[in-house]
Amino acid sequence: MTIGQWYNEAHQALRTASTAMGRSRALAAADINATVIARSAIYTQLARATALLVGGRPVAEAPDRARATAILARHGQSLTQLYVGLHAAAVVDRQFPASPATAVAGPARSLRRAVDAIGVIGDILASHVPPGQTPRTPEGLAVRAGGGVQAGLADIARLTSATIMIDIALPGWLDQRRGHLTEICRPAAEAARWTANSRLSAVARELIALGRGQPRLHGLDVARPPLNPAPPVSTPGDAVAAVSAARTWMWQNPSELTSVHLQLGTQLGLAVHVLSSTGDPTMIGGWRQAAIAAADLRATPPVGPARDTVAELTEVLRWLRSLGKGEPGERHLQQISRLNSELPIMAATLHKGLSAALQRRDLFVKDEGVLQRPAGSLVFRAAERWRPALRDDDVVQDLVRALLQGQDASIDPAHRGPSARAFPNPPRPRTSVSDPFWLPADPSSGLAVRRSR
Repeated sequence: MTIGQWYNEAHQALRTASTAMGRSRALAAADINATVIARSAIYTQLARATALLVGGRPVAEAPDRARATAILARHGQSLTQLYVGLHAAAVVDRQFPASPATAVAGPARSLRRAVDAIGVIGDILASHVPPGQTPRTPEGLAVRAGGGVQAGLADIARLTSATIMIDIALPGWLDQRRGHLTEICRPAAEAARWTANSRLSAVARELIALGRGQPRLHGLDVARPPLNPAPPVSTPGDAVAAVSAARTWMWQNPSELTSVHLQLGTQLGLAVHVLSSTGDPTMIGGWRQAAIAAADLRATPPVGPARDTVAELTEVLRWLRSLGKGEPGERHLQQISRLNSELPIMAATLHKGLSAALQRRDLFVKDEGVLQRPAGSLVFRAAERWRPALRDDDVVQDLVRALLQGQDASIDPAHRGPSARAFPNPPRPRTSVSDPFWLPADPSSGLAVRRSR
């Protein structure tokens, strides 16, 4: 499931909890404990997702409520205010013991669903942008470059607003006028009133307004490795997941790419553009040129995860070819539009792998044949010879030009995937057709260093 699906799950769970609080009252200490613990966990998970989106905690240390109130009263620091407000809202001046799931009422069950959903959103983000580390995926580079961050903060702000509605209803649901429950209810009600009366809701509204019309990360899913055996592909979602897993592994391990990866990746790009009834003829020609050039390269066979990546791409190609057996039409565009949005990142990934393979001299092209006469024969035969590929070889130059063209593809905004939406121009070396092998010193930077042959 994607971030967008988990966001909808969390939002629906919060609405259900709010409605349930308006229809009933807390009946037992176990219900109160579970509800208050889940409420605090929601604010904590929202703060974690915020830090992952922006690349670290906006403030070094979360202040107490008095200090948080002063920070929330400022203007022009909405990100810091959101983070501080979320941490302050999570604090309750009492330790509440955990209670078994079977003993909790409706609001607590719904709030636990929201905690789990928001936690998964954070896990998905962490798989692309691990805290304190460099991004692991092209999508992670996109997020660190600012792509999708503003819309992601707006989504967190929407969930914050929905959680504040829980706090508005919480004191009434607790109904403290019941003897032995008074001491349990009081600190929870005080925490809820602080949040409801603070400027956190106003800060959330500011961030929601700033996020309107910005690229979203709702299509982002967990960055999984290639699987063995490769899962069967029967839907566009399966195909996108397989392609994403394959190109993520290739991006992280460019030194292990072989000619098979280059061939399958370029064939994938060509198949997607051919099946798109509205495909750009220029792009079809570019991917066709790339596929033809890649077919003339050879390398050592892939092993381990590299072989699993080949299997994932092969399965996607099988599914695409099954679509091609029918009549072409608009239905193909609808089915593969999400795959189309993956192609610029795929082209950047293949270019990165091609550069690494050339440097380690692990790609081979046909050399001029020589005539050899087998022992005891009067007939000379042409012997096939291969040599390490060089950057000046025509086949390599053709492949580079085509991959650079694929990186510059323009995707219909309505059909963009998370990578294309967040970062329309994938991370790539600063290069020119006449000198195509200026390689980045660091994929996350725009710096380039000259590589010798």
